[in-house]
Amino acid sequence: MKMKSRFVMLGLAALLAVGSSAGIDSKPAQAASKTYPALLKINDYYVLYTSPKAPYVDKQSRIMIPLRSISELIGAKVSYDTKSKTATIVLNGKTIQFTIGSKTVTVDGSPVQMDTVPVLDKNSIFIPVSVLSKYLGIKSSTDPQTKIYSMTGDNLMQTDMIKYTLEDTETGAKIVPPGKIVSNKAFAPVSYTYDDKKDSFTVKAKNITGADVPKGEADVAAYMLTDAGVQFLNPKRERPAVKKDGIVTESIQNGAIGEEVNYLLVKGRLLDR
Repeated sequence: MKMKSRFVMLGLAALLAVGSSAGIDSKPAQAASKTYPALLKINDYYVLYTSPKAPYVDKQSRIMIPLRSISELIGAKVSYDTKSKTATIVLNGKTIQFTIGSKTVTVDGSPVQMDTVPVLDKNSIFIPVSVLSKYLGIKSSTDPQTKIYSMTGDNLMQTDMIKYTLEDTETGAKIVPPGKIVSNKAFAPVSYTYDDKKDSFTVKAKNITGADVPKGEADVAAYMLTDAGVQFLNPKRERPAVKKDGIVTESIQNGAIGEEVNYLLVKGRLLDR
């Protein structure tokens, strides 16, 4: 398993444990100290930042994500024809084609109309995620309280980048703190701020357990992925008690000099300690 070994080694080499009960740090190219909403969740991971630009809501209220993320996070096969400006996405036995600037999406060869258009931004194609989910047969929903769009499926988040770069590094480096993970649905990010001077992210996440969380049991885990590997928070950081509906703030800084951030992913866990 050469690829697996390569990703694990890169992840461990890039290991950076930083942060306290109020800290997450990371880096993409965005405006200094601007705050962005949390919009997307895939299985247990909140997808906050995706290179070259975070998921965003267009004028038709559609969440847009880059084509690269569709491949690396969702696991679809993607290709792009520069002449026709058409992106082809294949998953679950379905073939979907989007054309930049066109409201027509082709599903298994049949044209279908949508109310928005794919766009080219920062040299990357951005696709409406709800349209993608609908025609690829991905189970999805929007949380009525957080307004976060969720995609779920056993075949999602199963790419080498996730399995070998992130999950194997987490297991091998033992970055999960002592104690049993009771739930991956205890805290929901509401926003994040990127500071380009410090090259860091600060994430705010809400306690959605419906109850007070005792000291030591809150685990808003942030993962910053670059081409060099994965960086994460210090597992031994302080974990203050969190009131019902209270906010946890974590910050993480990019320690991989010269490397741009590809993704900022977050899990909102509850620990039994």
